[in-house]
Amino acid sequence: MKNIVIVGGGYAGINLLEGLKKEFQGQIGKSVRIILIDKNSYHLKKVLLVRAAIRDINLKIPFSEYCQDGIEFIQGEAVALQKQNQQITINIGNEKTGNLHYDYLVLAFGSVIKEIPKDFGGITLKDRQSAIEIREQLLSLMESFKALEKSQQNQSLFKVAVVGGGIAGIETAAEIAVWSKEQLTEAGVNPNLVEVLLFDAKDRLLPEAPEKVSEKLANHLKNVGVVVKNKTRVSHCKEGQLYTNDGQKYAVGTCIFNPGVEANPIISKLGVSMSEKNQIIVNHSYQVKDEEHIYSIGDCALIADYKNNHPDGMTCKEAIPQATRLSKILKASISQTPVNILHESYPVKFFCISLGPNNGFLWTQKWGLDFTIAGKLGAKIRNYTWELASLQK
Repeated sequence: MKNIVIVGGGYAGINLLEGLKKEFQGQIGKSVRIILIDKNSYHLKKVLLVRAAIRDINLKIPFSEYCQDGIEFIQGEAVALQKQNQQITINIGNEKTGNLHYDYLVLAFGSVIKEIPKDFGGITLKDRQSAIEIREQLLSLMESFKALEKSQQNQSLFKVAVVGGGIAGIETAAEIAVWSKEQLTEAGVNPNLVEVLLFDAKDRLLPEAPEKVSEKLANHLKNVGVVVKNKTRVSHCKEGQLYTNDGQKYAVGTCIFNPGVEANPIISKLGVSMSEKNQIIVNHSYQVKDEEHIYSIGDCALIADYKNNHPDGMTCKEAIPQATRLSKILKASISQTPVNILHESYPVKFFCISLGPNNGFLWTQKWGLDFTIAGKLGAKIRNYTWELASLQK
């Protein structure tokens, strides 16, 4: 029996499981053993953290939903590799450590949110706990604002700053703006008193798209109450003031950072080849450099198109086709069938962004033409992509 061990139950890991179920249908537990390892007991819908910072939603899907049909799950943390013996060391709980043999090992550790120095102030949206902290802070600020407004003692806007103009930052700013307007409307207060400032160091939002598309996106954000501040670096937040590197300062109720992601730092302990950006170096078939039995996909791997060597982005839309191809590669290797499957970039330029629970913005480019969809249909498509990534119907 061949052992396929997958480390990491993020988007790449669970979609690889799904692909292996299809490729090895009827063989799992007989000729092939598939084991998933993750330090948590659940898959975290990380892309929905922005919504969890505003609304009470469930981000956890138990791995029992994915590990069916003979697939095994071990809750533990991979801490070391014995590559010569084809074993991986796992810490299970605080005391127990064990070694697990693999014939094929897939490292799918994913990514973590970049760390922001504590002296920057504000809150970094990086996990469930920080999402809860942001929500509690926003609720407290909102209650204070509504009380002052009703007593006619307020002479300012309800202002929140979001730092980082990537997709997570855009979605966070839009969610906060929509929620804030809802809160004021319910309280009988003018919802136009909301202003969410989105700070971004880049020249424009969504630089992968043509400038006219970026302008459309900025206009849609303006309509929901988000003011975009491009070409602006934030230095720090302190005592209700946000300071920028050009000497400006802004009065804000709270400041939320969305600094982007980086490869999970745990991979540095495993003794595999790594790039300058601390991603695992793989070939065009996802095989780790100089390692015959080890593969890697997802955010933790440096994966490039075999034709133009253009690297993949670090989003779940790239992880899904990577997982599908790797499941076919592993099936061919185990069955000793010749295969020539090489990595290709996502077939079209495609970005889908939530602008609140009932609003979204989609841009895609095909045949040299730009297509955009906004509003409720954009929201439906965005929700579909979120559920698709987590294999939820």
